Amino acid sequence: MLHRFPRRPVTPMLAAGLTAAALAACGSSTHTTASTNKATGSAKTATSVHYPVTVKDCGTPVTFDRAPTRAVSNDINTTEDMLALGLEHSMVGTFGVTGDGPVNQPVPTQYEHGFKEVRDVSPNYFTLEPLVGLRPDFLFAGWYYGLQPGTRLTPQGLAKFGIKTLVLTESCAQVEKGTRSVSINDTYQDLENLGQIFDVPQRAVALVDQMKAQVAVVRKKVAGLKPVTVFDYDSGNSAPVTGPGLAMPTALIQLAGGVNIFASLKESWTTVSWEQVVKRQPQCIIINNYSTPSWQQKLKFLRSFPATRNLPAIRDNCVIPLTYDEVTPSPRNAQAVVALAKLLHPTAFGLPARKSS
Repeated sequence: MLHRFPRRPVTPMLAAGLTAAALAACGSSTHTTASTNKATGSAKTATSVHYPVTVKDCGTPVTFDRAPTRAVSNDINTTEDMLALGLEHSMVGTFGVTGDGPVNQPVPTQYEHGFKEVRDVSPNYFTLEPLVGLRPDFLFAGWYYGLQPGTRLTPQGLAKFGIKTLVLTESCAQVEKGTRSVSINDTYQDLENLGQIFDVPQRAVALVDQMKAQVAVVRKKVAGLKPVTVFDYDSGNSAPVTGPGLAMPTALIQLAGGVNIFASLKESWTTVSWEQVVKRQPQCIIINNYSTPSWQQKLKFLRSFPATRNLPAIRDNCVIPLTYDEVTPSPRNAQAVVALAKLLHPTAFGLPARKSS
C-alpha cells in the first residue's frame, strides 16, 4: 500500500488511512480572553471568548468572528486535538485518520466515541474537491500533513473557498526553516488555539495543565541523569526514515532524559542511512507503530538485519513502540514522554534497571 507520512518520502512499507465526520453546531461566545498566546495558566482563570479572536498561523494572524460550525481535520493527531476538546459536534469531516493508527486500532479508546460522531470521508489526506464539497468553514491541518506549498492546498488558496485554516504549529518549521525549533509547546499552542477559536478555553487550559503536570513529574525524576542515546525508527529497509531535529520525537526524547542521535539534523521526517545509524550506536530505539508493517515486524527486521542486529539497543532489547499520534503533535505527547522515560531511566521510576551490555 502507498504510505504518506508528514514531511517524509513516500515508501512502499506503510499504509495510509482516514475517517471523517459529520454534524454541525458549536458554541459562540460571551466573555473575554485575548489571543491564544495568553491562554496559558490555570484552568480556573480561563473564561469564555469574546469574538473576534485572533490566533497566529506560522506568524500570520488569522481572525475568527465566531466559532466554526463546519470544521474539518486532517490526520489522526489533529483530529485527536479536536476530540480531546469535545469538538466533534462542530465537525463535518476528517481525512487521513485510520491508516495512521496501529493495525485494528486507528483511534485510541478515549476518542472512539467522539470519532464515531464524525463522518468518514476518505482514508487519505484531503484533496481540493472532496474538501470543498463539505462546505467547511474551518480546516485544521499542517504543512505536509495535507497542506502543500505551491498548490491550492494552502491557507491562502483555501481562503478563496471560504475556509479558514489553523496550521499545526510544529509543521511551521517546514516553512520557517532555520528560524525555529520544535517542542511540546507546539502541541500546547495548538490546543490553546483551538480553545480560543471554538470558545472552549477552559477545556484547552485544563488539558494543557494536565499534560504539563505529567511532563513535570518526568523532568524531576530524570534531572541530572546521563542522557540515553535514542534512534527513532519510522520505516524503511534499504534506508531508514526517522524523525530528526525538526520532528516531535526529538523534543519528546529530550524531555524523557534522552538525546536523539539525529537531533543535529535540522530537518523534519527524512531518510538517513544505516551507516549513519550504526556510527551513532543508539542505546535505545523508538519504533513508530502505525499501519503496516506492524512494530513487531519492524523489530524482527532490526534483529535480523546485519547492519542493526548488533546495535546496543537491539542487544539489550531497549525498544519501545510509540503510535503515530504519540510521536506527532497530539494530546498523547505527554504520555509518550512518560512511557519513554520509564524505558530510558527505569530505576528513576522504581522499575528494574535497564540491561546494558
